[in-house]
Amino acid sequence: MKSQLKKVFTTTNIKSFSRNLLYDIVGSIFFGIGIYNFVSAADFAPGGVTGLAIILSYYTNVPIGLGTFLINIPIIVISLKTLGKNFLGRTFMTVLISTVIIDLVCPLLPVYRGERLLAAIFAGALVGVGLAIIYHNGSSSGGSDLIIMSIRRKKPHMSLGQLTMTIDGLIIVLGGLAYGDIDAILYGFTYSAIMTLVMDKLMYGFVSGKIAIIVTDPEHTAAMNYTIANNLTRGATVLKARGGYTAAEKDVIFCACSRSQLPRLHSLVREVDDDVMVIVTSYDEAYGRGFLPVDSSR
Repeated sequence: MKSQLKKVFTTTNIKSFSRNLLYDIVGSIFFGIGIYNFVSAADFAPGGVTGLAIILSYYTNVPIGLGTFLINIPIIVISLKTLGKNFLGRTFMTVLISTVIIDLVCPLLPVYRGERLLAAIFAGALVGVGLAIIYHNGSSSGGSDLIIMSIRRKKPHMSLGQLTMTIDGLIIVLGGLAYGDIDAILYGFTYSAIMTLVMDKLMYGFVSGKIAIIVTDPEHTAAMNYTIANNLTRGATVLKARGGYTAAEKDVIFCACSRSQLPRLHSLVREVDDDVMVIVTSYDEAYGRGFLPVDSSR
């Protein structure tokens, strides 16, 4: 028994639990303020389970946090087989903390009762920040996220964007019907757009960049590698290739760089080879030397 307790209460486990708890509390504070202090008094329902909880609260006076928690319980149970107990255990902890903050902490703060459009914008921004913090730590706010993830596990070909818009859109429209106000639907979609924009920007926008795929003749490869390393302080990966039409030997150079470095990169490779082909695509995250540390991807 003692040995089992020692395994549970190791220094690593305690640090991990403390870190998860901190992220959940901070993320839930942003999330809760956005929902309770901005959305609840603006008479519109956002997407997701939180939107259902706000509609439920409108008709029954059940606290928003408690309503969110009660709706999440069957969703978590149903998703257990598909998503696994570890992830859902983390999600349950996050949902429980956000419930406490929404119902017990946020009522202590003033509620915004001004312009509904401003409420939708600021609520979307605050919730986007909160969800970015929660998702970055490997957890989830539960609700429609779990439903979408479960569906995607069984039917991976289905579009994530379409699933999200379908579920959230139905709840937003339901909120408009509940409030009897077409503007409630418009504010709901405004909230969702701002939330998604802020969340994606925080999670990917500051670490995302560009990948230049450079196709050139082998005799130019060494000079290109040198000029990229010397002028941009970037490395590159070289692959051997063959032209599909000409059958000529080619080198393909992969180089990941920031958005601001891309114009300079394009100019540098043109100076080496006038006939170079440059294909540009984007990446959300990159791990390794010169980018994010590898252990941050875990």
